[in-house]
Amino acid sequence: MDTATGQLPRFRRYGNHGNRAGVESYALLARGIAVRFHDGSILLYDRDCPGAQHVERMKALARAGSGLGTYISRHVGRRYASRLDASANEPARRYDTRQNTAFR
Repeated sequence: MDTATGQLPRFRRYGNHGNRAGVESYALLARGIAVRFHDGSILLYDRDCPGAQHVERMKALARAGSGLGTYISRHVGRRYASRLDASANEPARRYDTRQNTAFR
């Protein structure tokens, strides 16, 4: 994200061979990579979190157009620096966990 203007970086369409990847597009940044997923979320990964080694591998996979979603799920998980999409500013949803027993 450009801190001076508050705008998102320019995203490139991810290879997505076979339409199975969860990754829609990506943006290569000086300090990391921003990844837009099919659910609309945009996550920023940088040298601080999850680390320079992971970020460089993620950039290489993004350029190749294959394996980025798998790498994130297997090696990085929820370790991202920040969330850039609009839903990041929404309050957390409260889910009612009580069971509806009327239909038993």
